[in-house]
Amino acid sequence: MNDRPAHVMDPIERLVSRVLGVGIAVAVALMLSGLVLGVAKGEGVPAHVVPLADLLTGLTALDPAAWLSAGLLVLVATPFVRVGGSVVTFAVERDRRYVLVTAVVLAVMCLGVLLGRV
Repeated sequence: MNDRPAHVMDPIERLVSRVLGVGIAVAVALMLSGLVLGVAKGEGVPAHVVPLADLLTGLTALDPAAWLSAGLLVLVATPFVRVGGSVVTFAVERDRRYVLVTAVVLAVMCLGVLLGRV
C-alpha cells in the first residue's frame, strides 16, 4: 500500500482553507436568498446588479437583486481577503520573501479591479 504519511496542514493552509470555505458558503447563501426572494415575489431571477452605494438599502428592503449582488460581491472579495490575510500571516512570521510576493499578488489583483472599471 501507500507508506507515505498523510499531509498535515500548517496554520497558513488552514487559514486559507477556512477563508475560502467561509467566503464561498456566505456567497452561496446570499445568492440563494436572492433567488428565493425573487421567486417568492414573482419577479424571477433579477437581471441587474445593484450599485454598491444602494446595496445596504436593497438588502434591508429584501430586494432580490441586492441579495444576489451581495453574494457576487462576497464571492469576488474572498480571494482578496485570503491574499491580504496571507500578507499579514507572513509578516507575523517575519518571512519577508513571501510578504513581498504576496503583496505583489495583492497589488496586481487590485490593479486588475481598477483597470476593469475604466
